[in-house]
Parts: sequence; structure tokens; C-alpha cells
Amino acid sequence: MRQLYRVIKPHKASFPEALIAKRGDRVKVGREDPEMAGWYWCQDVKGMEAWIPKTHLDINGEYAVFNQPYNSIEHTVDSGEIVQYLGESLDWIECLDKEWKYGWIPSPKLVKI
Repeated sequence: MRQLYRVIKPHKASFPEALIAKRGDRVKVGREDPEMAGWYWCQDVKGMEAWIPKTHLDINGEYAVFNQPYNSIEHTVDSGEIVQYLGESLDWIECLDKEWKYGWIPSPKLVKI
């Protein structure tokens, strides 16, 4: 059965573009987010930058390799919208929105229904 969540606080996507990677892709690892432990500012070989959770990376010094596919796109959602759960990492939920589009939403802005 599908796991559904209701948006309880609006969220606006932080960036208009996404860093998309497949398992084995390499990134340069930058600083860790001081407000969200375990999220690193990374740059791929094309120069695209995004926050990436350490759960998706095998970090070795200043570089890392993805241990699973990743897409950094965030949803822009309003209170009351329903999303379908796909997974989660470090207080963010991966989900599909009402139009079946993929993206991330911070978990404190959602409640399981």
C-alpha cells in the first residue's frame, strides 16, 4: 500500500535546477551544512552544485562516489497537498507530488496520513 503524507507547512524549492547522478558518479565534496548535519555541498564534473546527503555518498577525502542514484530537485508545495512517500534521508522525504513529479520536501513540513 502507498504511504501518503499531507503537507502541513508550505515549501519552496531552493534551486531551479537539479544535480542528477547515477551510482558510481563522482563529485567534489565541499562544506557540510552547519544547520543540517550530514548534508554536503558538492560539485559534479559538469560544474552543477547541490546539497547531497552523506547517505548517498561514499566519501574519500575531498571527493565522493554516489552509492545510489540521486536527484536533488525539491518540490514547491502548499499546505494541504498530498504526496506519495518514496524514501527519506536525514530529515528530508523523497516523494511524488499530485502530478507524479519526483522531488524532496523537508520532513518537518509533512505529516503521515
